[in-house]
Amino acid sequence: MNWIKEMQSAIGFIESRLTEELGMEEIARSANSSSANFQRIFSIVTGMTVGEYIRFRRLSLAGKELAETGARVLDTALKYGFETPESFTKAFTRFHGVTPAAAKRRASALRNFAALSIDVVVRGGFTMRRKLIPNVPEIPYDGNNAAFFITLLEATLKGLGEECDKAKLTALSGEGNRFCWTDGAWVFGNEVTESINETPFETEQRVLSAIGWNAKYITVLRGADGSMINTDSAQIRQDFLSAIDRGFPVLIRYREHPDCDLNVFFGYEQDGEKIIGYNYNNGYQAGVSQPGDISVPVAWENWEHNIAGYILLQGKTETASERETALAAFRFISEHARKTGEIRGKKVGLAAWESFLRHLEQDDFSQLPSEEVKSRFFIYCDALCQIDARKGALPYYRRLAGRFPEWRGRLEAAIQALADCAAYGGFLWGQGFTFDEAGFEKFRSPEARKVLADAGREAMEKDRFAVEQFEKLLE
Repeated sequence: MNWIKEMQSAIGFIESRLTEELGMEEIARSANSSSANFQRIFSIVTGMTVGEYIRFRRLSLAGKELAETGARVLDTALKYGFETPESFTKAFTRFHGVTPAAAKRRASALRNFAALSIDVVVRGGFTMRRKLIPNVPEIPYDGNNAAFFITLLEATLKGLGEECDKAKLTALSGEGNRFCWTDGAWVFGNEVTESINETPFETEQRVLSAIGWNAKYITVLRGADGSMINTDSAQIRQDFLSAIDRGFPVLIRYREHPDCDLNVFFGYEQDGEKIIGYNYNNGYQAGVSQPGDISVPVAWENWEHNIAGYILLQGKTETASERETALAAFRFISEHARKTGEIRGKKVGLAAWESFLRHLEQDDFSQLPSEEVKSRFFIYCDALCQIDARKGALPYYRRLAGRFPEWRGRLEAAIQALADCAAYGGFLWGQGFTFDEAGFEKFRSPEARKVLADAGREAMEKDRFAVEQFEKLLE
């Protein structure tokens, strides 16, 4: 989180020029930021505006100067940026509770507003009750939930100082070799991590334990009215604040969110009345625009009520050997691919491929309203996100091929097949499908969708071949 260091630099800039004219653009430049972004970040972290901070500091210093040096009120007013003694007296009295003249006689009555110092804890001001974990990198989100958990986890662990291999995380979690589809319906949600978990947090627990992290996994159970059954707001807040106080960000799952169902919280203020993290849906509209300003932390109120579950990191432990870890990943890939039953009402693996391609080719779109065709097009693209995610694990498989020569032939064959399979994720663009009315109407056409389905079957066979190579390594 470079913005913490840059904001401290800006505070130093302000402090060195409290008796000079200060412009917002100039202050923001000292933090390598735009004026709008700097003001938003400053407000979230400190709980006040930049203008309030400057005014409080000037009035605090003015009171100290009057009490200790006996300076004239007029000179002090001009020194700290007030145009007239009257405006200075009014602001001074409101801040300190006594007039400037009385301040010379009653120094003990003056308020002290200290300069802010930002590290992990924000100190200074009157009473600061907020905390931030530094160094959590900005976490890019492009609307692809199939790969977002790994991106989120990578950033969280990097913030804790751990060297992360994103390709390895992708492979160990299963996100690099999975497919999920709701049989008999076109519905969103096939691409989210939770859709392949037979038990809550199954994917998250698999990857964290594989890399040696102990964690506590909490699912928030709710009644029909939405009330919490197995916990309450006070307990959730205590869990989050305790983790953040120990320097551990909290990975969370939302109950309801416009698109992204995951987040990581790395700070709080007002003793947990507000929780701080990024906003991955800011400005995001599927097929229209990508999120904006997600590098700026956001503070949420009433945040406990939208929590579906969360992960409390608790420290490192020993891990299995690299060979055992890789074989466990291959075993999960095989089990997922070969599963015939459903998970949470969804087909998975090769059965999901079959269902997906059957619906793509055989479903009749001719009588559907345009909005429904558009919705199905986006659902199809969500499926492609899962397929495209296969390329994310390939660097890990390449390293294994170098590390274990006896695996090289099988792994190189699997790598090529998965790369070919992942290429299907972008196949539609070469066929003239676009995120506009013309593209949606083309998707209505059975002839156009048959082209997509035929290419999809070739991709499925590449996926099947890769799974077979992993299975041979398990023999």
